[in-house]
Amino acid sequence: MPKSNQHAGQEKDPVRKSPDQAVIWADELRRVVKSRSFYYALVIVVITFISFFPALKGGFLQTWDDEKYVTSNTMIKELSLENIGHMFSKQVNGTYIPLPLLSYSIEYKLFGDNPLPFHTTNLFLHILSTLLVFWILRLLKLDIIYAAFGALLFGIHPMRVESVAWITERKDVMYGFFYLASMVAYIIYVNNKPQNSKLLLLSVLLFLCSLLSKIEAVTLPLTLLLVDFLLLRTDYIKLIREKIPFFILSLLFGLLGVYIIYRVGLKVPDFLKSDHAFSFSEKFLFGLYSLTGYVIKFFVPYSQCGIYSYPVMTGWTGVWISFLNPVLIGLLIILVWWSLRKTRAIAFGALFFLFSVFFLLQIVAVGNGFFADRYTYIAYFGLIFITVWIAAYFGIKNSIWKISGIIVLSIFVLTCSALTFSRSRIWQDDVSLWTDVINQNPGRSMEPYANRGVAYTVKHEWDNALADFTTALLIDPKSEGVFSDRGIVYAFTGEPLKAIADFSVSIGMNPKNAKALFNRGVAYGNTNQADKAIADFRKVLDLDTMNVSAYAGLCMMLVEQKKFDSCRILVGKGLKLDPYRSELYAILGNCELETGDPDKAIAEFRHCLRIDNTSLDAYLGLVAAFVNKDDNANAMTNLRLAQEVAQQQGVRLDGMEDIIKSGVTLLDNKRMAIQTLFPH
Repeated sequence: MPKSNQHAGQEKDPVRKSPDQAVIWADELRRVVKSRSFYYALVIVVITFISFFPALKGGFLQTWDDEKYVTSNTMIKELSLENIGHMFSKQVNGTYIPLPLLSYSIEYKLFGDNPLPFHTTNLFLHILSTLLVFWILRLLKLDIIYAAFGALLFGIHPMRVESVAWITERKDVMYGFFYLASMVAYIIYVNNKPQNSKLLLLSVLLFLCSLLSKIEAVTLPLTLLLVDFLLLRTDYIKLIREKIPFFILSLLFGLLGVYIIYRVGLKVPDFLKSDHAFSFSEKFLFGLYSLTGYVIKFFVPYSQCGIYSYPVMTGWTGVWISFLNPVLIGLLIILVWWSLRKTRAIAFGALFFLFSVFFLLQIVAVGNGFFADRYTYIAYFGLIFITVWIAAYFGIKNSIWKISGIIVLSIFVLTCSALTFSRSRIWQDDVSLWTDVINQNPGRSMEPYANRGVAYTVKHEWDNALADFTTALLIDPKSEGVFSDRGIVYAFTGEPLKAIADFSVSIGMNPKNAKALFNRGVAYGNTNQADKAIADFRKVLDLDTMNVSAYAGLCMMLVEQKKFDSCRILVGKGLKLDPYRSELYAILGNCELETGDPDKAIAEFRHCLRIDNTSLDAYLGLVAAFVNKDDNANAMTNLRLAQEVAQQQGVRLDGMEDIIKSGVTLLDNKRMAIQTLFPH
C-alpha cells in the first residue's frame, strides 16, 4: 500500500491561478468598446478630424512666426542634449516653451521639414484635448449626450482653427492638453473616497507640463478652486492646502513670463500699433470690449481674422465701447449673481471663462495682441459648460424641451463644423492668410500687404509682390523693411538700379540695417561696382561678425578684383563659422583655378557639390578645370550635368551668352576654358 504524507481526511487544495494579464486587458477593452461612452467618443473624434482635415494640407507660415519657431530655429534642427538644454534654458521670440520645442525637434529628426507631421501632431493633441473635455463634463455629472455636445463644441468651434492649423501654436494645443489632463486628475481625486494623494501629485506634474508648454497655464489653480466651488467642497483649509504647490508653480512661471517680456523687450508689430499710447481707462474699456467680443464670437462665430486691428473710437463703435458695452457686462454680472440662488453651475462657467482670459485682455497685458482667436482655447470651456448645462437643465423638465435643445445644439455643431472646415483652408499658406486679413481690413495697415508681398517673393510671383510692397509703402512710407523687401524683388527682376535706390532709402532710415546693406552690396556687385559692394559687405561684418553670407559676398568681390590671398583668408573665417557653406568652397575653387592649380580647384568644386549638388558655379568650374588639364571628356560630362541642373532651375546653358546671364563667376581662365567648348 503506497505511503502518503497526507493526513487522513485532508483534501488537497486546488491550485489557484491568477488570471492572465492579457485576458484582463482584453476583457476591459471589450467592456470599453461596448460602452456608450466609446461610441460617443468615436463620433467626437471623427467629426473633429473631418472639420480640421484641410489644415493637414497646409504648409509653414514663414511670414508669421513658423520661421522663428521651426524652419529657421537652429535649436530644433538637431536632437541633442545640448539643444535640449537650450530649449529648457532659453526663450524663443519672447516665449518660454521647452516642451513644444522638444516636440518640434523630434518631428524634425524623424520627418525633416515636411509640414504634414507638424500639422498632424497639432490636430492629434487637439483631439486628445477634446476627449478630455468629454471626460471632464462626465465627471461633473453631465448626461452623456450633453457632455458629447460640449466636447464637440470645444473640438470644432471655428475659434479653434488658429490654435490647430498654425504650427507655431503647438504651444496652445499642448498646454491645453496638459491643463485639461491636470483637471481630470484633480476631479477624480476629489470624487474618490478615500482620496488618493497620488492623483493630486499627478495633477501637479501635469500642471508643470502645461506651464512648460505655455505660461498662460498659470490660471489653473484658480480653475481648481472653481471645481471645489462647483462640487460643494467645504473643508476650506484642506482645499487651500492642496493648492499650495499649484500656486507656487503659478507664481514662479508668472514671474518668469514677466521677466522674459521685459528682458526681451517685445516690439508691437506695425499692424497692431495704435495712433497713441492708451491711458488706463482706455485700456480698461478695450479690455471689456475684448471680453464681450469673445462671448459674442462663441455664439456667433463671424468675421474671424488672423490679426485684429484696434477699433476706431468714433461713431457707433465709440458709443458701444465707452457706454453700452460696460452696461451690458454689468447686467451679465447681475444675472450670474442672481443665478447663484438656484445653482452654482452658471457662476462656475462664467468665472472659468473670466479667469482664463483675464490676463490676455489689454487691462493687464502679457503680450502685444489686441484680440486673438487662440486666447479662447481653454477659456471657452466655461461658456461651453454653461451652454450644455442649461440645455440639460431644461431637458430634464420635459421631452419637448429636451428634443428642442438637442436640435438647437445639433444645428450649432453642424454650423461650427462647416465654418471650421472653411476657415482651415485660409490658414494653409501665407498668401491665403494675409489675403483674408486684407479683405477684412482693406487699406487699414501696411503689415498684411508687406507680409503677403514676402510670401509672393518666396513664390517668385514678382508682379504680385511688387504690387503689395508698393501698396504697403503708400500706407506707411516710413517702413524701412518694406523698402528693403521691394529692393529684393527689383534685384530678382533685372532692375538693379531700382533695387539699389530702395536699399539706399532703407539704409538712410536705419544705417544699421544689415539686411539692406547686404542686398545693396549684392546689387552693386551685379552692376560691376565692386568697390561699393565691398564697402557694404564690410559694414555688414562690422554689425554682425557672424554673418557668413557677408563673408561669401565679400569674397566674391575680392575674386573679381583678383585679390586671391585676401579672399582665401576670409573664406577660412567664413568656413570656421559654417563649414557647410557650399558657395565658399566654390569661391576657393575659383581662386585655385585663376592661380593655375586645376587639381586643387577640382577638389574644392567637388567639395561644394557634395554639400549642394545644384551649384552651377561648381559644375562650370569643373568644366574649366578639366579643360585646363586637357581632359575634355570629363569637361563635357560636367557641362552636361550643369545643363541638366540648369534646366531644372529654369535656366538655359546652351552657349556662352547663356552662361554669362546665369550669374556664375567667370574670370579669365574660367571663361577661356569654357569658351573652347562653345567655339561659335
